[in-house]
Amino acid sequence: MYSWFDTFGPADTPADARALRTAFSNFATGVCLVTTVAADGKREGMTINSFASVSLQPALLLWSIRDEARSADVFVASGRFVVSVLGVEQQELALHFARPAEDKFAKFADQFEDGLGGCPRLRASIATFECATWSRHKEGDHTILIGKVERFSSSHGAPLATYAGKLGAPGEIA
Repeated sequence: MYSWFDTFGPADTPADARALRTAFSNFATGVCLVTTVAADGKREGMTINSFASVSLQPALLLWSIRDEARSADVFVASGRFVVSVLGVEQQELALHFARPAEDKFAKFADQFEDGLGGCPRLRASIATFECATWSRHKEGDHTILIGKVERFSSSHGAPLATYAGKLGAPGEIA
């Protein structure tokens, strides 16, 4: 496995990380919820926009988590996760899971069911991917998790998107 940083030498730390983050936000992208369950049974979930398809054969996807995130150790160790692509009507849920809380699932308990391996699966989403962790890659201040899709579903609906710090329907935020 290689890394672009290994290929081109050490990366410089940006002088202004906030400005870099703002520049990154100029890429419009979808919003997802990723969930897992810890060895002790505690459910974890967070809102992400770092999601991409990787391969059809085998079916692989990726997302990344900041190493300092409260739930990072659980996601990296769990071996399973579920990615749900959110619809525009799920903005409140996305905002809720983007913030720290002792039990993020309590407020939305009726919207989840047990998925493969006991991972919480959102009952309704534009697409759902239940995955076994295929590999993990530490890069910079994040870990990239690659998942092998074991079960998926999709439906129709307007996607929830983020662009330049705004959240909403693609046509509303540009």
